[in-house]
Amino acid sequence: MRRFLLSTIALASIAAVVAYSVQTQTDPNKTAPAAIHQDDQKNGKRADTDRTEDEKAIHANVAAFVKAYNAHDAKAIAALFTPNAQVVDQDGNATEGREEIEKVFKDLFSANPQKQIEVSINSLRFIGPNVALEEGTTKETIAGNETPEYDRYKVLHVKRDGKWLMALAEDSDDDAATPHERLQPLAWLVGDWVDDGGSSVVKSQCRWSDDKNFLLQEFDVQINGENAMHVSQRIGWDPVAKQIRSWVFDSEGGFGESMWSRDGDGWIIKATGARQDGKTASATNVLIPSGNDGYVLRSRDRVVGEEVSSPTEFKVVRKPPQPKE
Repeated sequence: MRRFLLSTIALASIAAVVAYSVQTQTDPNKTAPAAIHQDDQKNGKRADTDRTEDEKAIHANVAAFVKAYNAHDAKAIAALFTPNAQVVDQDGNATEGREEIEKVFKDLFSANPQKQIEVSINSLRFIGPNVALEEGTTKETIAGNETPEYDRYKVLHVKRDGKWLMALAEDSDDDAATPHERLQPLAWLVGDWVDDGGSSVVKSQCRWSDDKNFLLQEFDVQINGENAMHVSQRIGWDPVAKQIRSWVFDSEGGFGESMWSRDGDGWIIKATGARQDGKTASATNVLIPSGNDGYVLRSRDRVVGEEVSSPTEFKVVRKPPQPKE
């Protein structure tokens, strides 16, 4: 029964069983790339530790901006800027000063009463003792059924009287973003993971493809100590749907795909697939973080052929590093 369940899950692209949302767009304090300089990321090093408190303060400002934006509180947004700050939109139109910035956001919310935003910080660089440059992407939704809009942004932060404020915020169209940049919200996925289901164990690994445009996952399923199935998944950016998509293939001849979308701190994954016997499969999966090194995967609406299966849940943890000899 466990083998059948794992097969169904894999073929319905629920091989995303190795993912969780440690990096959250609505809580930038959890966004690891933002706390690491880009040059240091390449070398696997943390940013200068003496800037930790400054990083935390800037992350807190970003979180406050997201909270105020989603609450449509234009006054709270303006308070995060310096008195003579500038905001530049995609068309190059500049707004200067807190009062004008507040008015722009007030008009924006009035025209779009359901507008919401998510922010992903890609990098944060300190270019002086009191100046920092933040770069990232935003996802804006006007209404629940409409396609989200993705844009890139830059924010210049300055420290005045011991407090960090935004001095310049500039938006740009995100069409130029690379597939690698699009996948940054899932960069935490890289590593080794294990789901121990008692008599069955699912071990997985994730790495970047050589061109850095895809995340590659490999799953090995063992039942009672015997190899039962191997599953491969490739996660990439769909430029047509403007959404993360994944493709999965298993060692028994099944295949599937799924579409990924943000849901607060987690992901909703709509999965479809075909088993080697010709039966189709589909499911809706929800990934919920559990600390920094684990997650819960809840799968519902599971259908194989004409058979409806009950919801199920998996708990997955990151494998600790091997001890050095």
